[in-house]
Amino acid sequence: MIMKSKKIKLIMFEEKFGLGGIETFITNVLSCINREKFDVRLVTINKATDQYDSLFKKLDIPMVVLVPDVEINPIKRFKKGLPAFKTYLKQHISPDTIIHFNVSNSIDLLYVKIAKSKGIKVRIAHSHNSSATSNLKKLAHKMGMILLANTPNYYFTCSNLAASWLFPKKVLKNQNYYFIRNAIDTKKYQFNISKREQIRKKYGWTDNLVFGEVGRFNKQKNHKFLLETFKEIVQKRENAILVLVGAKDCLYDDIKSYAEELGIEKKVIFFGKTSKVADLLQAFDVFMLPSLYEGLPFVLVESQAAALSSLVSNTVTDEIKLTKYIVFDSLKNSPKEWADTAIKLTSVAREPDSTSLIKEGYDVNSMVKNLEQLYLKFYRENN
Repeated sequence: MIMKSKKIKLIMFEEKFGLGGIETFITNVLSCINREKFDVRLVTINKATDQYDSLFKKLDIPMVVLVPDVEINPIKRFKKGLPAFKTYLKQHISPDTIIHFNVSNSIDLLYVKIAKSKGIKVRIAHSHNSSATSNLKKLAHKMGMILLANTPNYYFTCSNLAASWLFPKKVLKNQNYYFIRNAIDTKKYQFNISKREQIRKKYGWTDNLVFGEVGRFNKQKNHKFLLETFKEIVQKRENAILVLVGAKDCLYDDIKSYAEELGIEKKVIFFGKTSKVADLLQAFDVFMLPSLYEGLPFVLVESQAAALSSLVSNTVTDEIKLTKYIVFDSLKNSPKEWADTAIKLTSVAREPDSTSLIKEGYDVNSMVKNLEQLYLKFYRENN
């Protein structure tokens, strides 16, 4: 059955909907988009979390999960997902529907290829990542870039690094190529001293020096280096604790065991997944992100809105430095050197001011208005 509406029909697509920056982007957009102009839904092959279910219910936005198997590896997900997506488009979606594909690598463009074959007129590929964790994945990605680069007809990116990762040079010169900021609700994250004290008291951190990190427990986030750095911090600051925020998946058990191996397990709090990241950023003294690679991390936009000093690996694009609160360091430096820098950052004063973020286009309301204008432009160009 074809979706019927006088509104512009829009699908937000992600191959696997879990907990991360892409999901933050999608939910931010769907929470703010003009529902009088757009008929929206989320389509995903597989859903790895129920954390956003209540939000979608509140917004009254359909979440379509095509392969609902809870435990499914990437190969099986593609094997089941590609035909399921093809069938879904054939049975439910009209050609004038805009599909906004949120992707991490070129293999995800196979879904864009299906949309093209089914006559979908507006196919947006949005790059959110900048590398992969293995040489095999990188090789597959390069092949995908060559074979699938022409399947979208519009191209979005969150950063220059993310653009060069997914799109060939000819695309980067394309007039249908656009920067879309990883924008946030700046008011939600703005630093508040009273709130900070309240949250630290709630968790029993009043007398602690709190270092924090938010992210999945995977190779990309480089948790072992973070733990080694924190061990050096503890040797100089006995009241230090490290709060790791993220779902208990992927390398969680390995990271927990490594904390025990280093003898710092009593100082490391595995906080689990939470929707209260904005609160935790108030409570932290320093945020740390020694990632091996990133697109343009949402969490660093959030940490800057919270006026929280953040120590970040220089593999992360310098486009993320929107305020004085971002400090880069090289992963070639030792954990001891990182620890020394992190300790120095604890003395940086926090000044609540989101002006620079808003000026640079990182306020979600401005970003969504820009997106709406682009969707309307694309629709008119193709219908």
